[in-house]
Amino acid sequence: MTSKCPVHNLDSPYDEEWFADPYPTYERLHEEGPIHRVCLPDGSPIWLITRYDEASEALKDRRLVRNRRYADSDYTNEMLPEIVRSGNLHMEDGPLHTRLRRFMNFAFTPKRMADLVPRIQQVVGDLLDEIERKGGGDIMSDLAAPLPITMTADILGVPDTSRADFRAWSDAMLGKDPAAARVAAGKLLAFVEELIEVKKKEPADDLISYWISARDNEGQPLTDQEMIGMTFFLLLGGYDTTVGQIGASVLALINNPEKAQEMRENPDIIPAAVEELMRWDGSTHSGIRRFAIEDMTIGGADIKAGQQVIISLGAANRDPERFECPAEIRLDRPDNQQLGFGRGPHHCPGKELARNELRIALGEVVRRFPNIKCAVPQEELDWRPSWLIRVPRQFPVTV
Repeated sequence: MTSKCPVHNLDSPYDEEWFADPYPTYERLHEEGPIHRVCLPDGSPIWLITRYDEASEALKDRRLVRNRRYADSDYTNEMLPEIVRSGNLHMEDGPLHTRLRRFMNFAFTPKRMADLVPRIQQVVGDLLDEIERKGGGDIMSDLAAPLPITMTADILGVPDTSRADFRAWSDAMLGKDPAAARVAAGKLLAFVEELIEVKKKEPADDLISYWISARDNEGQPLTDQEMIGMTFFLLLGGYDTTVGQIGASVLALINNPEKAQEMRENPDIIPAAVEELMRWDGSTHSGIRRFAIEDMTIGGADIKAGQQVIISLGAANRDPERFECPAEIRLDRPDNQQLGFGRGPHHCPGKELARNELRIALGEVVRRFPNIKCAVPQEELDWRPSWLIRVPRQFPVTV
């Protein structure tokens, strides 16, 4: 059952049933149409796009922007600190976004991604050694979180002693409690500001040090606000989606051991398997909210300038009009253009890093742990109550 939004008297698909398992809700929404007028848990009325074709086009549509200045009066909730609400890669569009994207792309060139593979293999091997030594563990705290946190922190130059709080901050910021989200955002912001000041005084071979000295095509440096915003969102988004994806994928393979066996017997299919597992149960269920800069029509719905639009990547990846038998895992699925990394100008800049982390981690899990099992009844798994990024908080296993 959907719940009613207490502010706008609209149905909200994000109820307790959705947080437990969103896919029955997506099936119902697919039957109703490609776009829906609904309400977010924070009370905001939105247009929710759920069909693949409309979602794919909306991701590329430059009339849908991320900057909050285009929002109408219905947009009042804001958990982000003011300093990171604008002037950063994730919240800007057009020429400024393009300028900031060039600074970000420095960290994710094909050569740099290839050079990181041995480090990913080392980290995965060390983490799985410890799980094997204990005969099991928590996939989330023992593998899914430390791997991408380590890699993102390595790229940015975050000291080893300062990495422990990221997961707690992410859980709070991406949960459904606005007050807790604002507190966590403030803590992450303070950490980022201090880190940048340290790098200004003691530069090293890392991304923040590069940003401090780099210049754009016009010879202009990043402003402090831009640097803070870029670092803030890379720390928040650079690992959290991968944390959730590792957890969801290991669970999928436990529940479908014949798929894990396929990967064990034929490691060449692992890249395709990662794409299919992302399609089947991706951690990123919704894109960051966008705002229409002019009146427009999507899927037959008339959207007014300033209204909020959410693109449901999780629903689009289960669209039966795009994917045959979408509820089935098919590791050899042809033309699997899943939308987990987005499309258009805001597609994920770190997608190849995430792919490498997933390929190596999942490949090693199925190779080393053919008898891996969930250590508790799966209905007891605790999923973060977030409509953005769905992550199991704990996931105990035996190996």
